[in-house]
Amino acid sequence: MNADYQETKNVQVTVDGVVREGRFRVTSGSVIVYYESEIKFAPHGMNRPEAVARWLLSDLCRKADARAIKNGTRGD
Repeated sequence: MNADYQETKNVQVTVDGVVREGRFRVTSGSVIVYYESEIKFAPHGMNRPEAVARWLLSDLCRKADARAIKNGTRGD
């Protein structure tokens, strides 16, 4: 197994009062976040990978919410 490739870990964020959970992994200086059917990645540089994972997950959640509102499928 490659030393730069880690197992996924859980990450949680609260967006608009709702707790959301995704998964993330760190590879070669980048953080990859998985939420529902979405994937987003970014370099973590001097930031902690967990912090970058929370930022990415909140972006993915807001994107999913906006898409659901547009399609009229949001479950509120």
